[in-house]
Amino acid sequence: MPRRLPPLALSRRAELFAHLHAMEQAGVPVDRALASLNLGARHEPALQRLRQMVGAGRDLASSGQLSGVFTPLESSLLRAAQEAGALAHIHQQLAQRYEEQARQAGELRSRLLMPAGVLLLALLVKPLPALVAGSLGVGGYLLAVLLPLLWLLAVLFVVRLAWQRLQRRRAEHPGPLDDLLLALPVLGSLLRRADIRNFCDSLGLLLEAGMPALDALPRACSAVSNPRLRRDFASLAPRVAAGQSLVRAFDGLSFAGKSMLIGVLNTGEATGRPGEALLRFARMQAQQLASQQQMLATWLPRLFYLGVAGWMAYGLLTGGGFFPTLPAELAGR
Repeated sequence: MPRRLPPLALSRRAELFAHLHAMEQAGVPVDRALASLNLGARHEPALQRLRQMVGAGRDLASSGQLSGVFTPLESSLLRAAQEAGALAHIHQQLAQRYEEQARQAGELRSRLLMPAGVLLLALLVKPLPALVAGSLGVGGYLLAVLLPLLWLLAVLFVVRLAWQRLQRRRAEHPGPLDDLLLALPVLGSLLRRADIRNFCDSLGLLLEAGMPALDALPRACSAVSNPRLRRDFASLAPRVAAGQSLVRAFDGLSFAGKSMLIGVLNTGEATGRPGEALLRFARMQAQQLASQQQMLATWLPRLFYLGVAGWMAYGLLTGGGFFPTLPAELAGR
């Protein structure tokens, strides 16, 4: 069995589907399109397996999933698009989706660079009073700077690893942790809106690719990360199978933005384009999500600056660098 490789970054996924869209539009066969594709040395083994499978006659959707280049949801989208003859459209939609997500993630990272620099400066400044007062040598100063930095890096690594494991987790039944994440004041709202956006976006793409609603609904659920929300959205398929329209099925759920979705979807079903309506709603949710993320990225650094400034001021005032304490023999007189 081939070694499991790390998933493609958002920017790489955007490049992948933008390239496939351009080649499809130009009428270039898939095998030749893949031959000119470069995703970096890290992902070259998976890409090579994809080329071999396509060259052996296997379709792009199945080859992409088996090679590890495509996610299961992407493979479902491409498989439906292959049957409907709309591969170029799905390539374009996926490229635009990942390009937007990569841009938002890049903006958030750039906003966090300055707080990281301020924290590093604080770690360098805080032990200075003790060094100036002579109670700390050069070795002790370096240790006082490096130890908190190493602890912080270790904490960040553990948090990132835990978050990645949580994102890959696919529990069948929701647990207390899932409810806790949704109940968090700010993060819970972001997670909930992101899952609603992902579900409607995926369902809209599948319907636009020509997949029947009963087949598309379970596949779209795989885009939902929280088991509690995934279970709620999984209840849509039985309702549709029982004869309800998508509008009535969604009306039985409770989530933020439902009234807006019902209005948009009513129009979409009346015109015979429910997939397009879902994509339009997903774009509106993405805009609101981006607005919330930008507000969070604006205020978090400010709160962080305030906390670091207070910590630095406390260290400077109590460290003895500006207000040296008298020796014990003088203080006792």
